[in-house]
Amino acid sequence: MRGASALVNTTPSSPASGGIPDRFPKGNDWFYRLARAFLNQTIRLYYRRIEVAGRDRIPSSGPAILVANHPNSSADAFLLASQLTPRKLNFIAKDSLTRAPVLGWIFRQFGLVGVARAVDYERQRDLARRRNQSAIATCVPRLLAGELLTIFGEGISTDARRLHMIRKGAMRFGYSAEQAADFQLGLVWIPVGISYSAKQHFRSDVFIRVGEPFRLTDLDPDPAATGRKLLQRGTERLQRGLESLVLNIEREELAGLIDQVAELLGNPASSLAARVERHQRISRAVHYFNLAEPSRLAELEGALHRYRQKLADQGLTDEVVRMRHPTLTLWVNLLGVLMNGSLMLLNLYGWANSLIPRWCAALYRPFGRRPLTWWWTTARRDEERETQKEALYGTYGGWAGAAMAFPLQIYWVSHWMSLRYGAETGIIAGALYGFSLIPSWRLFLRRRDFFRQHYATMRDAIRFLVNAAPATKLQRHRRQIQRRLRALLAAYEAGAPRPTGP
Repeated sequence: MRGASALVNTTPSSPASGGIPDRFPKGNDWFYRLARAFLNQTIRLYYRRIEVAGRDRIPSSGPAILVANHPNSSADAFLLASQLTPRKLNFIAKDSLTRAPVLGWIFRQFGLVGVARAVDYERQRDLARRRNQSAIATCVPRLLAGELLTIFGEGISTDARRLHMIRKGAMRFGYSAEQAADFQLGLVWIPVGISYSAKQHFRSDVFIRVGEPFRLTDLDPDPAATGRKLLQRGTERLQRGLESLVLNIEREELAGLIDQVAELLGNPASSLAARVERHQRISRAVHYFNLAEPSRLAELEGALHRYRQKLADQGLTDEVVRMRHPTLTLWVNLLGVLMNGSLMLLNLYGWANSLIPRWCAALYRPFGRRPLTWWWTTARRDEERETQKEALYGTYGGWAGAAMAFPLQIYWVSHWMSLRYGAETGIIAGALYGFSLIPSWRLFLRRRDFFRQHYATMRDAIRFLVNAAPATKLQRHRRQIQRRLRALLAAYEAGAPRPTGP
């Protein structure tokens, strides 16, 4: 799902004027709740850890517009709908989704509202303007009724690790609602940042951070008198707010260096919030020294390169060298391997229940490696995009396998129990078994993750002990680089201008 803030310009006039029909029904709440419960279970099959910070900033009642970044297509919408708030979210998206013959009806049942993006209507601006006016006429009554709107402010979903320009659509929708209520509605805009540890990989981590909300009166005491200037001011505040919530690497060529510094200074056991904040701090410092003292940054990059080269020469990794107490780590993780290994054996129930969906996911995943090419196109090989396609195809395969296998498994259990204990017992057993399918699958994946983590750490500890002399020498080298990095960050904190807040 792509964001829809990049819509064709519509003036913030009253949505009630013009008699534009409502093309987007409000949707069924029961349908939304059912889908949300399903997403809440399935989304945690794909992501290992999901953390949300600042959830209390979303009001429990009253109108609000959530403005989020859009790094991962439809997964962003699934995460916000299932993890952010128990309230219903009315998403704003490109109108090609809501106008589709079959899927469009399904999306509209979720309360999705489609808008016309300028990039899709380059030669049909009048048509796009009419459709956007219709979208505003749909959304304003929902805001007046105290509902939540969600907009992906960049207007596009992108793989770039920086925030694109936030469009004015979010402010325009809210301003129209406030105008319809004589600026007494009290609507709030709330920036929401979504960060992925490795969005293209299965069982990665997600961190969602809710920013500081604001109202029109926070921008101007008399919002009715400012108009367009207020829309621009609010959009700039949303831009600053989102930039403070997510990692923003303005120069892509610096991404590798920023990641290396974050890895050296990071703690694998730290929270997702601490990781994102550390990455942000390092990114700001690296960008600053890239402009102010590029020679100092070049020296640091050279030191990191020499360290990586020494690791490669010894056949070691940074995960091995960073260990402080390898013997203790070995025994602790050996105990973890034994405990989680035995618990995985006890969780054969979840393994057996999810066998066909996991097999289908593994079967579908290789199709993502095949670029879709036609006779008039040239195949482009992009490793990162292919990895994302593999993850997407694997997800579709898992869903398809579950859709085929789970009803048959439920029927088999119910039929077998009916034959042995009667029809009523069979129905109850089938229902209980059906409700346990996804939770048991999740439990199996969680135990498997713990097992793999302990096993990997135990293996690294053994490698450290086997190569104790070179590993200890590299450990001293690593500490020297860490001191240089901390001195660099301290110099940035002492002398660089601070980023402006919202």
